[in-house]
Amino acid sequence: MTLSERVYSINYFKAESIVELTWLPGTQGMTDQDFKEGLNVFAEAALQHRAKNLIIDMRQFMGRPSAEVGAWRDDVIVPKYEKAGVKKIAWIWPGMSADEAGTGAAYQQRYFAARDEAINWCAARS
Repeated sequence: MTLSERVYSINYFKAESIVELTWLPGTQGMTDQDFKEGLNVFAEAALQHRAKNLIIDMRQFMGRPSAEVGAWRDDVIVPKYEKAGVKKIAWIWPGMSADEAGTGAAYQQRYFAARDEAINWCAARS
């Protein structure tokens, strides 16, 4: 038996209070349901660890979620981030600029081209 290609990985860094989601090339064939399941596991990890910082690495993401997933994320996932006490979400997404970042109800968001930049921003005191 062989396993299918991985879709994501999630890591927790206790000292920095960071939960990191890395989307992998297996996202190429993902469905909206697959995407929702991945985000839900990530949000649950944030809740479990009471993470103050989240990193979402989009560099290898190849999925194409429908517009409806955005509304679902706002209704289901964002409240979990807020309940966890998230203060910062760093997106690793080359081509996006920090100027395009925004804030959620209880957290800041920024875009970065490199993982080290995202980690440094998350680890810095606000």
